[in-house]
Amino acid sequence: FKYEREEVNLLKHEGGGGAVEEALSKVALAYYNSGTDEERRLFNLFFLSMDQDGNGRVSYREYSDFMSLEAHDDNMRTRDFFNQLDIDRSGGLDFKEVLTLYYILKSGRPICGQCKIFITNEYFTCMSCFEPQTAAYSICLECFCDKGRHDHNHGRSHFVDNFSLLESLRKKPLPNHQVSI
Repeated sequence: FKYEREEVNLLKHEGGGGAVEEALSKVALAYYNSGTDEERRLFNLFFLSMDQDGNGRVSYREYSDFMSLEAHDDNMRTRDFFNQLDIDRSGGLDFKEVLTLYYILKSGRPICGQCKIFITNEYFTCMSCFEPQTAAYSICLECFCDKGRHDHNHGRSHFVDNFSLLESLRKKPLPNHQVSI
């Protein structure tokens, strides 16, 4: 497969209000609506702990303060990441937008190990680093395709895309941590 840079850049959504963020919001809401009372209660506590002034919206200051207290990736504390979550571009996060953040944190959605953006679409994970005792190492499609940006200590043959990874886990362990597609 050959990916042109112009096509790949469309996968990175600058600012807020992107279609991918809206899709993540729908997934988060589906989980919330189908969750148990206890799961909804835990999210409500999460929201209330962020909304320090109790106005029903989370400002960037409240968000930044909260994310600094928690052990989250530094790249998720940025104004750019906050703006991605702010789907309606109101300058603050409402209930659904904080729910999207909660889903992102709980589901383990990755930050690219190379360019440090939040990965909203397909990505590649190093199978040699995908062991229970180590932190997974994932990179976005653009960084994987750009050989000059790939400076991980395991070669590109050790990486699989997120869909192949899921399917391989369903079937059986990968031999030598490598996949041929």
